[in-house]
Amino acid sequence: MDDHLRELVEGARGGNKKDFAVLVQRFQNRVFAVAFGIAGNREDAEDIAQETFIKAYKNVAKLNNADGFYKWLLRIAVTTGINYKKRPAATKNVSLGDVAEPAYQGETPEEYAEKREAREKLYALLAELTAEHRAVLVMREIEDLSYDEIAGLLQIPLGTVKSRINHAREKLRQGLARGEKNEMF
Repeated sequence: MDDHLRELVEGARGGNKKDFAVLVQRFQNRVFAVAFGIAGNREDAEDIAQETFIKAYKNVAKLNNADGFYKWLLRIAVTTGINYKKRPAATKNVSLGDVAEPAYQGETPEEYAEKREAREKLYALLAELTAEHRAVLVMREIEDLSYDEIAGLLQIPLGTVKSRINHAREKLRQGLARGEKNEMF
């Protein structure tokens, strides 16, 4: 952790609202990405991210180690996301319109359409996973956390993490294979 970030966290722990606001700005995209990975749609992800930062603000003074701020924030986001998805009012559908389009990469219209279709399939397959399975997959594949880090953040056994990631990957593989077979006919 760089010194500036450590100072911001220490300031936020001491009650400095401006320092906390800077932390929100610095981490809002990453928290949103994790929330979106769990929720599967923009509206729920925005709610989860907002709830995450509210919880973090209320509890930042209790944070023992400034260097662990991001992992602490990530744990709040994942727990909040999983609990949010268990609520009956949470939206369950994924729409391509909910997903932010990546910037134009100079591809042909056909290549762009293929990439968009692939993203749509991936998001639909992710929506079929439980929030717990999406959470570990996002932490491993997007946040690049180790299995041990995920187990520590979620306070679950390492074997459970491995099992969930394996299950999520297998479901994605099956869904992709199912999609390829459907396109052949």
